[in-house]
Order: sequence, then structure tokens, then C-alpha cells
Amino acid sequence: MASATKRAQAANLVEAPERALEAIGRKYHSKMRTLDASSDSLSDGVVVPALREAIVEGVLAPGSRLSEVQVAKQLDVSRTPMREAFAQLEREGLVTVVARVGAFVRSVTLRDVAEIYTVRTALECLAVQLCAENITTLGRAQLEDVIGEMRANVAANDPAAYVDALDRFYSIVMTLADNRTLHATHASLMGPVRRLRRIAMARGGRMRASFEQAVKIKDAIATGDKRVQDLMREQLRGACEAATAVLKETEGG
Repeated sequence: MASATKRAQAANLVEAPERALEAIGRKYHSKMRTLDASSDSLSDGVVVPALREAIVEGVLAPGSRLSEVQVAKQLDVSRTPMREAFAQLEREGLVTVVARVGAFVRSVTLRDVAEIYTVRTALECLAVQLCAENITTLGRAQLEDVIGEMRANVAANDPAAYVDALDRFYSIVMTLADNRTLHATHASLMGPVRRLRRIAMARGGRMRASFEQAVKIKDAIATGDKRVQDLMREQLRGACEAATAVLKETEGG
């Protein structure tokens, strides 16, 4: 009897990620408002965002194999959009595709975190400098809007919503920097650290510290303050330390 109970519990653990991925897929299908769509639109509108969310939220664990057949079934799509979706997620650093083997959820190492934040620092310091030099009235309004959203998330103690708003903050900064190569390079770095950042934001005042520094960065951009790069560097130093701490805990070291 005990062995039967253990087998049932193990089956539930296996099925839980599958059910969670199916629920996420339904959400993105609903956003598209139709299942009668092209493979390209399904890849961009359902498969990529659903898998991205599942990986970032930890529904799909690092090292998990992503079967085209199984994932397509869970997301209620054909296999046609799967290959392009896996390729896009590999460009984002969330998936590793091994030829003739398949796709796997990418694991993040301490070296990955160190290297990513070194490059992020260079890119984001340049981005905020370009913003500060070329800020417009519209740009200031966009930054104020997203900061307002971040403030509300902090007040509600909602780390998941805060991280989504923080992503929007960085996206606005990259757009205002008006450098397509910079924007594309930055986007390719963000995937691997998003899950660690979501965990970190729920801990020990990290969300409030991140927000307070983001306000300083916003103000510096709006006024053309020459200290804007130093402020961004300080923000990223704290973010790197938080991500490193989370990874060390998850690795048990």
C-alpha cells in the first residue's frame, strides 16, 4: 500500500509541470483570441511566451528535456512552430538545442552570472548615458509611468509583478537609447538571469532596494545627470550579488 502511495505521489510530481504548462499555454491562446493562426504567429504568440514564462517561473526545471511532440500537445499547437520557438529561446539564453538530440532548459552557472553581469554593466551604462543625452518629454513620461507601476508593485509586495515592470523599465531605456545593436545584444543576455532575479526579489528588501535605485536612475536620465552611469553600475552590482546568492543556495553551495 505504501509503495502504491509513493508511486502516485511521484506521478503527481511529474504531471504537475505538465498541467502548469498547459494552463500557461491556455492563457496565451486566450490572449491571441483565436486558435486559427499561422505557425509563425503561434510561435511568437503562444509557444515562445509560454515556454519563457514556464522556464522563468521554475515550472520547467534547469536541465529538463523539451520534447517537440509533448510540448506541442501541452500547448495545443502543431509541431510546426516548435523548431522556431526553440531557436528563439536559445537566442534568449533560456534553452540549449543539441543537434539530433533535442532542446533542454538551460542551466545557469556562477560563471554565467559573472559574465552576464559584466556585459550587462557595459551595455546598460552606455544605454542610460545615451538616454540622458537624448531624453525627450515623451521619454520622461514613459519612464515616470513605469516607475509608477514599479512603486505600486513594491507597495503591494508583489515581486513577480515588480520584475515584469522592471523588465519594462529596461526595455524603455533600451528603446530610448535608440541603438538597435545595443538593444538586440542586451535582449540576448536577459533570459538566463530572469528566474534568479524573480527569486531574489522576494527576499530581504531586495525589491525595495532595486526600486529606490531605479528611481535615482530615472531622475538622472531625466535631468541629464552625469552620474547616471555610476548609478546604473551600483544597481547592477546589487543585482549580481543577489543572483549569485540565489544560485549558490539552489546549488547547495
